[in-house]
Amino acid sequence: MSSDADTGTRQPKPRELRADPIGPGSLTWTHFGDVRGLLYLGRAGTLQNMHPAVSGALQDHSNFFDNPLDRLFRSLPPIYGVVYDRTEEGTGTLVRNFHTDLKGIDETGGRYHALAPDTFWWTHVTFFEVILDFNERFAYKKFTQEQKDQLVREAVTWWRCYGLTDRPAFDDYASFRMYWEDMLDNQLINTHTTKWSTHIAEHDIAPAPKVPTWLWRLSSRPTMAVANWIGKALMPEKARMTLEWEWTPRDERMYFWFARFLTLTDRVWHLLPLRLRYAPRAYSGIRAQGL
Repeated sequence: MSSDADTGTRQPKPRELRADPIGPGSLTWTHFGDVRGLLYLGRAGTLQNMHPAVSGALQDHSNFFDNPLDRLFRSLPPIYGVVYDRTEEGTGTLVRNFHTDLKGIDETGGRYHALAPDTFWWTHVTFFEVILDFNERFAYKKFTQEQKDQLVREAVTWWRCYGLTDRPAFDDYASFRMYWEDMLDNQLINTHTTKWSTHIAEHDIAPAPKVPTWLWRLSSRPTMAVANWIGKALMPEKARMTLEWEWTPRDERMYFWFARFLTLTDRVWHLLPLRLRYAPRAYSGIRAQGL
């Protein structure tokens, strides 16, 4: 029996990605749990739902259309936990296992599985991209090119917490930009889910957790309308076009003052106590590390 050594044929080496730690002191640790990132919930969720497989899983396997806020408040804390919990707690494995049985046929006629690496990688990217976009838009101190590369390498370590293949991953900012633009140009569509959520303020949805029913009836529609506008304001222009969202000169003027306020407050944000600056699950993880 011949072997590669006998024939002189060389097998390609396994692809090796650079990865940086995501623990205390890392860019991911410092920025991902920042409560200002919650402004991006609608944006990140919509970008995820523009992927046909993600939209299909929501339609077939979730209560999203009856209670979209339930999915949000159940899903977000474990995602924070992947970054801020101790590794031995296995939060990444827990999150991965939530998706084991989510499979079917999406609205394009393609088969999907929520744990297909390309699909799961897209949802992962929409989380760490928030850090990059917030910094680019609102931070008074912008990331250097080296820091952008570092953040992407940290995203590789974060990704590996889920125990999936490295095949769809990359480890530098230039590769991220190529991937991001390709997704916006060629992969994302205006799905049934995004069409529904665009008009969420017009739907009667279940109250947010701990909000009395009477108060929710009074506040839900204006609250959802504001949330929709923020999602529209932060959405990449290409995605707004795919979603057929109108963006008027008035919207642009409102965004100017919205962005100016966030940029001005960013200069003093670090002076606030940690418990005010970080989401509860992130703050708990920080305190558990003795910081």
